[in-house]
Amino acid sequence: MAESQHDLYRGCTPVVDAQYGPSSNRTPTVAVVEALATAAETDSTELDPLRESIDTAALNQLFADHHGAADANAVLSFEVERWNVFVRADGRIRVCDATQPTDPTPVFEDQPV
Repeated sequence: MAESQHDLYRGCTPVVDAQYGPSSNRTPTVAVVEALATAAETDSTELDPLRESIDTAALNQLFADHHGAADANAVLSFEVERWNVFVRADGRIRVCDATQPTDPTPVFEDQPV
C-alpha cells in the first residue's frame, strides 16, 4: 500500500481489530468498549466507563456522518489505561497494547481500504 498524507503511525502492538457502523449495527462507542474488553480479556462491565477517557457522545457524533464510508479517512486516536485506541471513519477500530512497543508502522496498513 502506498503511503498517503492520511497515514497515522503507531509504535505499539495491535491486539484487537473491530468494526462499527451499519453492517455491524454498532456505534463507535459500543464497538470501542467491546474491543477494549476483548483486549483486556474481561467483560465490558468490568472496565472503567469509557466516558472517563473520552467524550463518548462526541466520538459517535464525529463519525456519524461517514456511516462507514470506505473513502472516509478521518482517524481519531486516544488512550485508555494501557491501550492505544484508533478509530477510523471507514468503520475500522484498532486497539494496541502501549506496553508492547514496536517500530513505527501505519496503524491500518495491513487492512485494505
